[in-house]
Amino acid sequence: MRLFVALLVLVSWVNASNLLTYNVYERSDRVDVMLSFDAPHEGSISQKNDATSITLTINDLGYDKMIEKSINSNIIQELTIIPEKNNTLKVVLKSDKKVSVVASKTVDGFGLRIRSSVMQAPTQSSSETVSSSLPTAPSSSVDLIDMRYIIVIAILLFLVIVMFWIKKRLAIQTIKPSNAAQKGGKSWLFNPKTGTQQEVTLLHKKQIDNQNSVVLFEYGTIKYLVMTGNSNVLLEKFQNGEVKDDTDFEKVFEENRRRLDDYLKLQDNKLSTYKNKASADYTPIDELR
Repeated sequence: MRLFVALLVLVSWVNASNLLTYNVYERSDRVDVMLSFDAPHEGSISQKNDATSITLTINDLGYDKMIEKSINSNIIQELTIIPEKNNTLKVVLKSDKKVSVVASKTVDGFGLRIRSSVMQAPTQSSSETVSSSLPTAPSSSVDLIDMRYIIVIAILLFLVIVMFWIKKRLAIQTIKPSNAAQKGGKSWLFNPKTGTQQEVTLLHKKQIDNQNSVVLFEYGTIKYLVMTGNSNVLLEKFQNGEVKDDTDFEKVFEENRRRLDDYLKLQDNKLSTYKNKASADYTPIDELR
């Protein structure tokens, strides 16, 4: 039986890893302790925290001596490596602050990094401020967004109402007769006494040239003979059925044909005179230099 136990201890000692070297790397925000092994370490690691120290227990790791090292850091002040029986090694880190320790193996298992850093615990006042502000911040932001949407929608509705009002006003002004007729003034074409509800009826139309034509239409009880095109000219008014059909319209048109020709010639002469005067008044810029 004793021989069997001895064989088990020998096998576990042979399979266990051994600590070769250790190094300490000091930084302003952390302290790293690097352990190097002679074989990949497969044992377990446990941690125990006290008021002034953190103890890491590493199983299946052997070492032949005890190490005590002072560290000039505000995070860790002392490092102690204590070998124990059954291939167990304890790493003790002493500190006067609350320290967080994280142990992590290298990828190949030949090393172990023990990193120590100061715990950043929030104060009670800051935690109360955060807890009190968190519920109110979303509600205020949501209220502000809702108010902006309401203002934008109200402005859009107001603009739509204004546009409908302007459109209605323009439609009313288009349907109504001129201001002179509404105020009882004289109109060159329509007599206000005939009423504003009567419709204009087109009776006859005859083309004079490409731009002008003669139109006979009826408004109320009066028929109007008008030249339309480049200019609108009232030629005659007829009452009591003086112009009844196409024959009467042709007769009236021929009677006014000379007047129309004279009027169009006069307009052409005025246009030619204006063009000649404009070309005579024009002086090239090169001649002015």
